[in-house]
Amino acid sequence: MTDVIFSKKMKNGIVVDFVDRSNRYYGDFHRVKIDVVAKFPVDTILLPEELQEIATGCNGEATYQRSLEQMGVKTAEVATVTQALIDNFIATVGSYLEKENFVESLLRKQLGSV
Repeated sequence: MTDVIFSKKMKNGIVVDFVDRSNRYYGDFHRVKIDVVAKFPVDTILLPEELQEIATGCNGEATYQRSLEQMGVKTAEVATVTQALIDNFIATVGSYLEKENFVESLLRKQLGSV
């Protein structure tokens, strides 16, 4: 993975990577875009039966992905906005990623979209 600008190790040992995908789109204005990627080990034996099949297809790993984005950011504010997006994500979503049953919830969400 390229352009990882920050990695955060959560209390449960999972590493969350923040990947910069920002670009300038007009004059002095930028789109600040940060892709968030976290990979979770999946132990199919510990999962409920209805999730074991989808977990088998994950090859032992479930991936959480999300994009953080803010438009219309002036060049002088790009670094500040980038850090604010990362800090806000950790403050609001970080505790969910650390929950013991997060992988099961992630797989249930994937099962619903299959």
